[in-house]
Amino acid sequence: MTIVRYRFGDYVLDLANRELRLRGEAVALPARVFECLCCLIEHRDRAVSRDELVRAVFGRADVSDAQLAQIVLRTRRAIGDDGHEQRSIRTVPRFGFRWLERTWADQAGDPEGLETGAAETPAAWAPPSPLADMPQTSVRNWRLPGLGLAVLTTLLVLGLLGWAWLHPSTDIRPASTPVPENMAVADSSSSAILVLPTTVEGTDDVAWARLGLMDFVADRLHRAGLPVLSSETVLGVLREQPDKDRPRQLRRATRAGWIVSSSATRKATDWQVSLTATDGEGVSQRGQAQHADLLEAARLAADRLSPPLGGHPPNDKDAAPGLAERLQRARAAMLANEIETARRILGEAPELQRSQPQLQYQLARVDFRAGEYQRGLATLDQALASAEARADPQFQARLLNARGAMLLRLDRPVDAERTYDQAIVLAGDGRHPAELGQALSGRAVAYSLQKRFDRALADLGQARVQLASRGDALAVARVDANLGILEADRKRPAHALAYLEKAAGDFMAMGALNELATTRKMLMAVHLQLLRPDAALAESERAWALLPRIRDPSQRADLILTRAEVLMVSGRLREASRLLDMPDASQTTPADQGRREYLQVDLSRRAGAAAQAASLADAALRAWPPERNPRLRGWLQWRRQQAAQQADLAVSTTSVSSLGDTLAERLTRAASLQASGDFATADAGYRAAVALAEQAGIPEEIAIAVDAYATWLLERGRDAEAGALVGRVAPWATHDFDLALLQLRLTRRQGQPRQWREAFDQALRLAGERRIPPDLHPATQAAHAQ
Repeated sequence: MTIVRYRFGDYVLDLANRELRLRGEAVALPARVFECLCCLIEHRDRAVSRDELVRAVFGRADVSDAQLAQIVLRTRRAIGDDGHEQRSIRTVPRFGFRWLERTWADQAGDPEGLETGAAETPAAWAPPSPLADMPQTSVRNWRLPGLGLAVLTTLLVLGLLGWAWLHPSTDIRPASTPVPENMAVADSSSSAILVLPTTVEGTDDVAWARLGLMDFVADRLHRAGLPVLSSETVLGVLREQPDKDRPRQLRRATRAGWIVSSSATRKATDWQVSLTATDGEGVSQRGQAQHADLLEAARLAADRLSPPLGGHPPNDKDAAPGLAERLQRARAAMLANEIETARRILGEAPELQRSQPQLQYQLARVDFRAGEYQRGLATLDQALASAEARADPQFQARLLNARGAMLLRLDRPVDAERTYDQAIVLAGDGRHPAELGQALSGRAVAYSLQKRFDRALADLGQARVQLASRGDALAVARVDANLGILEADRKRPAHALAYLEKAAGDFMAMGALNELATTRKMLMAVHLQLLRPDAALAESERAWALLPRIRDPSQRADLILTRAEVLMVSGRLREASRLLDMPDASQTTPADQGRREYLQVDLSRRAGAAAQAASLADAALRAWPPERNPRLRGWLQWRRQQAAQQADLAVSTTSVSSLGDTLAERLTRAASLQASGDFATADAGYRAAVALAEQAGIPEEIAIAVDAYATWLLERGRDAEAGALVGRVAPWATHDFDLALLQLRLTRRQGQPRQWREAFDQALRLAGERRIPPDLHPATQAAHAQ
């Protein structure tokens, strides 16, 4: 039959009348905007290429990108969307556009506004080709447990902390005023210094100097004891601020007191470097120098600028000129996110330079960004063994902080804790708050991974004091984000939201890409724990837009897998399948052992292929290292038991005695006892699982336990007890498909037609590409009755 209208949100797109209505009121819609909207919605199961959209909208091919962009902009505005949020129309980089809204298609004869019939939802997803020959079973309301936040939190905390040690440190004296118990500290960022990229004139052979000199001057001022914002922070803020009235915008975003601009000009055989620092009142201070060597001219100019700003030029000896320039060129490449260029610059160094610990430190930073943690660890150990590192406590503390981050990425929290202990001893004399703050943050992560939460909170509180004392808002935001992640790991997702949402806002304002992506991924997980799939999906869309700019392989994999999880919970199985098949999805860290395999099992069972899910689970469990990720392994065992029951396969009963007392293990034990015929003990096991989940108070875990126990009760004919359980989670069923399906099963058993129909309509609205078993369709049962 012919589709006559599409419905999404509060909008109706009437094809016959070529009209868009918002809550019944017509919305002005030019013809080309109408065609754009129709094309995207009609092909909502995939991305539409630029060329295809041009042909649909303009009817010809000779259309500029600007013309198409204008039509897409007007289309977004017509439906309350914009290019930043991209809630309805997502830009697919270097390809085209994709329709995102959940949409119903009405056919001729359907009454408008009534959500009935399968045509209103996307077609049910057929499992991938490996599942094609497997017998499919009815989908039971199994749930995904947020991957166990011990796993997801590990990676998210590491993502934040790992980036922290890559940023230049800034040392100033710590605040001397007492710190209140709530960890609030006096914000000294109003005196912080922001150094802008350098304007280079007169030659093209020093292109690195634009960012390299910026970073060099910032580091030199920091060595003079001044609070200087990291170069990464500055570049991130510059990306987010418009050119108009930029100084005021920069001060608002960073709360910097001084903004330093610089220029480097070639004059005959010499370089002239000029620095100008301007405060919020327009007062300026200047430093200028001329020298045949560019970095020496920059050093002299910075040292002349620092006294008027309150600094004391260091009486130190920098690296040899050749090495100093190479390090700054590599640093400039890192700031431009050109990781392999930085590696090439360092790798081409003469043998004598390659043995210098400063170069080894830079090379380890490259290894970290590239996800090569073992190699980076070996490089850092070599640098730590040098006489230069042993003679310089601050440099040694930086090396140890970097080593701790590597160990955390390698899932070695005990070794990381010991490494951070050493860094804290070296930096704990009060002269190096940046290194001390990073070491305390790192040790907090190590404590958290060992479930020593009280110590983790204490370290994060001290870290915030140290980092706030040097006026670096980005460093403080990282601590706030880690506090949110720690709250989530303590099973307090509602408390975590406030920390994470504030941190995400701060990271966005400062253009901190990697931290922002990491925090958005954590927000996805927290919203899933709170059974807020729509909020998780919105965060997923925002985080997904950041993927093209992320270079760290493990961080890319984490984002891909987290989005796949959210899509599955939202019923968008095709998209989730494509993500899990991406090569980048396999580039996980050891701490994330088995996560991709778990999601593949969950994808199969959501598609109704229980036998395939059990087979995939068996393969993953056989290959699972015993010491890796035991919490997720427990959940995978539980899913295997469920899949085996549904597919009438053998359920393992031999390992019950070895199971522990986590929620997943209690459920696995109960299912195993059920399979062995020990119904009384199985019943007690399910009740114990529900009690444990309710004690923790996380909605998602409560739903998992209630789902399992209520299903068991319905199978045993204990409908009244099942009804009491389902009633406790009924409010969540309005936005959670699995609970809606459980409620549908109950109303079917109760035989009340009106309630059954209402429950069916509710489940249908949430289903997406997930199947509702035929025996739960009221229309099917009515036909059988006739």
